[in-house]
Amino acid sequence: MKGIREIFRKEIARVVKDKKMLFSVFLLPALLMVGLMMLIGNLQKNMMVDIDNHIPVIYAERFPESFQKFLETGGYTYDLRAIESETVVKDELTSGQADLWLQFPENFEESIASYQKGDEIPQIKVYYNPSEEYSMSAFREVTGTVLESYRQTLLAGRVGDLEQLMIFTVNTDNPDMIVQDEKKANGKELGMMLPYFITILLFAGAMGIGTDMIAGEKERGTMASLLVSPVKRSSIVLGKVFALMIISGISSLIYVAVMVISMPLMSGTLSGMGTEGLKLSITFGQGAMLAGILIALAFLYATLIVLFSVFAKSTKEANTYVMPAYILVLVIGLISMFTNQEPSTGAFCIPLYNSAIVLKNILSHEVTALQYVLTLTTTLICGVVLTGVIVKAFDRETIMAP
Repeated sequence: MKGIREIFRKEIARVVKDKKMLFSVFLLPALLMVGLMMLIGNLQKNMMVDIDNHIPVIYAERFPESFQKFLETGGYTYDLRAIESETVVKDELTSGQADLWLQFPENFEESIASYQKGDEIPQIKVYYNPSEEYSMSAFREVTGTVLESYRQTLLAGRVGDLEQLMIFTVNTDNPDMIVQDEKKANGKELGMMLPYFITILLFAGAMGIGTDMIAGEKERGTMASLLVSPVKRSSIVLGKVFALMIISGISSLIYVAVMVISMPLMSGTLSGMGTEGLKLSITFGQGAMLAGILIALAFLYATLIVLFSVFAKSTKEANTYVMPAYILVLVIGLISMFTNQEPSTGAFCIPLYNSAIVLKNILSHEVTALQYVLTLTTTLICGVVLTGVIVKAFDRETIMAP
């Protein structure tokens, strides 16, 4: 135990004394993450404001006077243009110069006025370009609101009193129609994002320092003197793994804390992205479960990174070995974000993937005791096995030689 403590203190002291490393490991990633999310939110918010302020350019073919009067009365503002050539209109829609093309049938108003049962129902055709945001927005507004209101207006002119045709209404006076557990709802929303960030940030927090702990010391020649010291090689491995685990865990906790604290600020700029009003509310039991999984996951990541570093001759080579594992963690995090169906029990025995799913279930208040125990046990067993492999590798001079 004494040897483990000595190595542990040595590695922690090396990080604490280096102010540049402290900033780059603990603060810089958190600041960059929040800044990037706020930048993306501001860009999206500006885009939505731009779309709202944009006056749609609409080509209307054979549009009736009643439609133009309806638009003026309803306060709708469009740049209505008469069509001269279908080819020109299609070209402008394709290039984004025009947003919509409304095609009314011939004798539209006469067909409406003289309609009898069995007659063909007049059809208004709407053409748009789904690859253009302006066109998509105009299409949704015109088809979902404007033309529906216009239809109601014409129908009222035909039957006189629309209330005679209204059999029932839906939620016109029902302020309590939303029935949900706010904590669970917020947990589900955050459960999509936080597990992804937690898993990749845990790994990222350990990656830079972890490769330097082993491969860096080989490169500098200090590993050889460490191996001939009285400290057992197993103690060297455990001391380095535990130090890396603590550093990775602290850095990830800082990142998550910064995200949660800044969530109200980011929700103002990330409007429209599902972050409005999000609050993280967890019980003591949930906090303990999160801490347990994070510790186990940090242990597994630390052993993975140290294992790759053992077989590398330099820090550059170690980073090359670690990068595929980092990409795997990214992919697993993304998969967990978009997994809606409840995974089978066997899925909680798959290392890395099970941790992401359990983190998600803890935040959404849906985790079961079996899921948690399977995940925690599997993660710890994998970490212990990898630690054993690292200890064996430390005993081989050909591997540990610089």
